[in-house]
Amino acid sequence: MLVKKKQLCNLVILSMKYDNCFNDDYRNYRYWRNKIQAITGIYQENVTRLIFRTLQREEIFNKRKKYKKVEYLFNPDNRRYKDPYNNYNGVVSFE
Repeated sequence: MLVKKKQLCNLVILSMKYDNCFNDDYRNYRYWRNKIQAITGIYQENVTRLIFRTLQREEIFNKRKKYKKVEYLFNPDNRRYKDPYNNYNGVVSFE
């Protein structure tokens, strides 16, 4: 199981890098679970949770708590995340 787990983790990382999932912003666990299940084709909750926890321990995902929700960002290269909506003031200009 360890060899297969490592292969699945590498497959998930490569697929998410290819899809450029860093730009998907912070998302909840359910979003990443569905993405992992689509990549691996394994729909068992315990296997999906095992892969996700392994990637989280390897610091592939950044974790933040916003209000009462926990959200994760796919960030394998430890890039600096800049929130695109941070400077939004609600006024749209067409100049």
